[in-house]
Amino acid sequence: MAKVKRQNIREIITKRFILFFVVVIMLFVVLVFNLYKIVFINGDTLRNDVFNTYIKERSVDATRGNIYSDDGSLLATSLPKYRLGLDPSVYNRNATSEQKFKEHIDELANALANFFQDHTAEEYKNKIVSAKKNGKNYLLLNNRLLDFQERKKVAKFPLFNLGEATKTGIVFDKVNVRYAPFGQMAYRTVGYLKDKVAVGIEGSFNAELKGTPGKGLFEKMDKNTWRPVEGGEESVPKPGLDIYSTLDINIQDIVETALMKAMTTYEGDYGVVIVMETTTGEIKAISNLSKNANSPTGYSESFNYAIREARDPGSVFKLPSMMAMLEEADLPLDMPVSTGNGKYHHYNGTMSDSHPMGTISVAQVIESSSNVGTMVLMKKVFASKPAKFYDYLRKFHLIESLHFQIQPNPRPNFPVPAKWDAFQLLWSSVGYSTQYSPLQLISFYNAIANNGYWVQPIIVSKATRADEVVIDYRASQVRDQTPLCSPKTLEKIQSMLEGVVTKGTANNIKGTSYGIAGKTGTAQRIINGRYIPGKYYTSFIGYFPVKKPKYTILVSIDNPQGHAEATYARQVTAPVFREISDNIYLRDMKLHRKLAGTIPDSLNKASLSHTVHPMDQSILYSNFGLPKVEEDGSWLQFKMDKQLVENTPLSFPAKTVPNVVGMNLRDAIFTLENRGLKVKANGLGTVVSQSVPAGSPTRKNLLLQIQLQ
Repeated sequence: MAKVKRQNIREIITKRFILFFVVVIMLFVVLVFNLYKIVFINGDTLRNDVFNTYIKERSVDATRGNIYSDDGSLLATSLPKYRLGLDPSVYNRNATSEQKFKEHIDELANALANFFQDHTAEEYKNKIVSAKKNGKNYLLLNNRLLDFQERKKVAKFPLFNLGEATKTGIVFDKVNVRYAPFGQMAYRTVGYLKDKVAVGIEGSFNAELKGTPGKGLFEKMDKNTWRPVEGGEESVPKPGLDIYSTLDINIQDIVETALMKAMTTYEGDYGVVIVMETTTGEIKAISNLSKNANSPTGYSESFNYAIREARDPGSVFKLPSMMAMLEEADLPLDMPVSTGNGKYHHYNGTMSDSHPMGTISVAQVIESSSNVGTMVLMKKVFASKPAKFYDYLRKFHLIESLHFQIQPNPRPNFPVPAKWDAFQLLWSSVGYSTQYSPLQLISFYNAIANNGYWVQPIIVSKATRADEVVIDYRASQVRDQTPLCSPKTLEKIQSMLEGVVTKGTANNIKGTSYGIAGKTGTAQRIINGRYIPGKYYTSFIGYFPVKKPKYTILVSIDNPQGHAEATYARQVTAPVFREISDNIYLRDMKLHRKLAGTIPDSLNKASLSHTVHPMDQSILYSNFGLPKVEEDGSWLQFKMDKQLVENTPLSFPAKTVPNVVGMNLRDAIFTLENRGLKVKANGLGTVVSQSVPAGSPTRKNLLLQIQLQ
């Protein structure tokens, strides 16, 4: 009986074991099948899902090219910035890592709190400890961007300074940030890329500047952060080209200072200045200032009016009208023109002069800016053939777009002859019922200064990679091979523009040693489609020196106020031109004439002390009858006490700031800028002090202020 029971128990155990074994085998088969299904059937799909969720191939931005001024000064560059992150998982790897973390986490939290000053040390500690506890492999510690020096400082924080980044967990995510070394200078012209808005050189030359992006694998760390996967880079980005503009930072500084001063004085709605080099068509400076209540000065650069704003040009347009009339009818400059009581009536329109002028000459029509005189002549020459006037304007490049390098720039709004009537012809001849940008107008005036030859304005000369010129934009610059008009007409036009300054509407800026020629313009403003009396757009366009022009300048100020007389270009924009031309002349050595003359008897009893430029020594000692000295090209400290003359050679050690105390402005700027220094001058006379002591080490683009009296 006992034997049977034992046999039954053995059978039961055997059956149960077999059953258990079968179940295990079945589970194993199911597991293997599912594993096979995951790996071989659904594997590619699942891998792609995971890969696309946490690891992606992303574009790697190329280093953006730099933008330079004409002398190689940086106007815009890309600087590396860094976001500070942390990989807390490295502190869970072993006992040593855990121990280091416990020893230094409080010190690290304190360092982070003191550095960023946005959270307490306790908050930083809790943030890091929580990420470590949850096994996170990335934690963004702060969203603020660090520069290179700050990065070096942070890398020395407790815990971060104990070894390699892979052991300390520190992560620096690199971000390229655009930086303008000269701040707001030429802000709208140099431009920017921001919130999908692209303006200025940055926007128009984005294709050249941005380079070719690369590709790489990135691991998703959190919602907005991706970190490169080491060894996963597939293609290296190709840096962008460097762009060389034609802007001169010294002239730009002169222009911005003068325009800001005028805008503050006359409280205009906006103001524009353009400086163009006459023979090359290169834009040396552009400034646009408009009212901005949020700016400390009340004005800022928010729109490029110089290029994009088109409006009635006013009296500055009388010059192309006069050039067309002189070409068509060969009018003598002394021919009388009757302007009557200063009013011209045509149909339901009346055009007036600023005051009755009676009978004046053709030359005085421009010199005195007579609306009536211009209309009388226009009716005489072109009333029966308005299309001929249109043809002249096309020849003068006043009908088509300039195709300027900074886009967009509007095409002039000028009616075609088929739509003309006599009213349109006469009103457009004095700058009404048409729209032109300041850049379009200065280009025409520049041709007059350039012996009649029109040259397309440019603001970018070349694009380079290292020392190689990849694109030479001057090669595609349009230059007329024939002048806009005959030499006879050009001579008359130039004579009238000079007369505007010497005896006409801008005679308040005459008397320079170099000479100015130009034209004033005062146009009524259009508001809601109507011309409003008392609201004006004032401008002055001219060139200097008058005999051999080097620069053409446009100054315009919209709706000047603040002074009873501040309604005409004579009071508002012409003086700004003079201030700019004076300062450019002082800084451009090539514009200066050599000293000539004899020393007055009164100086024989005087005491003089002056630092003498090498170019002036021969004149000083031969023409003025002073004792001769050997010339070796050195500067001299010239001292004269009555008849006693003492000369001390001066030397300026290399790579140091020269001593310019005692020099005039011309010599001081020449000396300092030859050392690569940037100069800001205050006052008139000779230099009495300089902001950086003589003998100090120089560095490129160091700004030095000098005081004259």
